[in-house]
Amino acid sequence: MIRRSPCVDIRLPEPDKTTIRLLSPAEVLALYLAMRPDYAPLILLGAAAGLRQGEALGLAVDRIDFAEGMLTVDQQVVVIDRRPTLAPPKTKASVRDVPIPAVLAHALTEYIDRHKPEDVLFRTTRRNLVRRDYFNADVLKPAIFSAGVPADMTFHDLRHTFASTALAEGVPISEVSRWLGHKSITTTVDLYGHLVPEASERARTALDNAFASALGSA
Repeated sequence: MIRRSPCVDIRLPEPDKTTIRLLSPAEVLALYLAMRPDYAPLILLGAAAGLRQGEALGLAVDRIDFAEGMLTVDQQVVVIDRRPTLAPPKTKASVRDVPIPAVLAHALTEYIDRHKPEDVLFRTTRRNLVRRDYFNADVLKPAIFSAGVPADMTFHDLRHTFASTALAEGVPISEVSRWLGHKSITTTVDLYGHLVPEASERARTALDNAFASALGSA
């Protein structure tokens, strides 16, 4: 019997940092226009609302409140025994309300008026839930090629784009973290903190002002 675990005090290697690939608003729009119309709003659900792919595929019409300009994320599409099914989000923090910008509201309104979904917005021609592997290979990849955006981009890059755009426009990182459904703001800071360079300047200015007041009264 081993009295002491050989794993004690062993330092694990640092995990590789996630590669952040961002699209410009023009690239997002080009990809949206290149998509098949029955799936096109998925692009904006990623880039303009920050939904994960499974969350976007599981969005139902009754989770969209156009009057309040909010949508509720409380389910996602997962594959169980090779069949897509609806399930709760990955964590409690993933259950959230997300603001709907006008560009997304317009796209969703047109889509709902045209397709009249009764529950989940996006389904196959056989009315099944959409599998990610099918969507990525047969729908997203052809649109990527047609739009001329980076060929190795993934749906998750749309979520990165949402976060970076919001931060660049001055949205507090705490709000971005909540809208992304991160369990901890630390995750958001680790992924996107470098995209807020003005934070360092604000810190310097605040501290200089504080100490200037103290020095002036000394």
